[in-house]
Amino acid sequence: MMSLKRIIPLSFVIIASVSACRKSELPPMSMDTIRPAGDTALQKAANDTSQAKTDSVHSNLPPMAKAIDPDRLATFLPNMPGWTTGGDVQKELQIRENFNRSRVTQTYTKGSKKVKVQIDDFAYIPYLYDPWLKFKPPYLDDNNDERTESTTLAGYRAVQSWEKKEPHGELTVFPGNRYVVSVVEDGADNINEVRQIAESMDLKGLEGLQ
Repeated sequence: MMSLKRIIPLSFVIIASVSACRKSELPPMSMDTIRPAGDTALQKAANDTSQAKTDSVHSNLPPMAKAIDPDRLATFLPNMPGWTTGGDVQKELQIRENFNRSRVTQTYTKGSKKVKVQIDDFAYIPYLYDPWLKFKPPYLDDNNDERTESTTLAGYRAVQSWEKKEPHGELTVFPGNRYVVSVVEDGADNINEVRQIAESMDLKGLEGLQ
């Protein structure tokens, strides 16, 4: 399963970063998936983000911004009482003449359950949002193995996926036109458990971070 799309309306670009499940059509996550990744077509199609592509999407995004410092992004990671954090927050910052991005990632465990939360700042670089454009509502892909669908969370656009034969759920929510939040849980009882983790975050505050 997923291991949390040229001219398109601003309203969708504004919400466009859920991670790749092993089997579904969801785009590959920027972070590693919790489980070992398989050799899927999705992973082969992962974007090369080593340098910015020119004119890959004609969009109405603002000009490229300076990526937010990961220390500031980290303040928006969820507080999860009863869960144990998996070491230090993983922080990344890349700044080039024509390319900026930053991210933070944290893992949490409780018994057999494991959650990975990532916040990405793609700094208005259009092609970094491309993998999620296909999930403009209405979107539904339901089969014997999994269900992937567009949804909303806390008033924001999102896409979620639930694996039916294993307790694994993924959700990506797009708070505003800049940030992308992905939550992946192994051992989840249902997709609502994944949603509750994302809902506990200050997504409104993240949206306003500049």
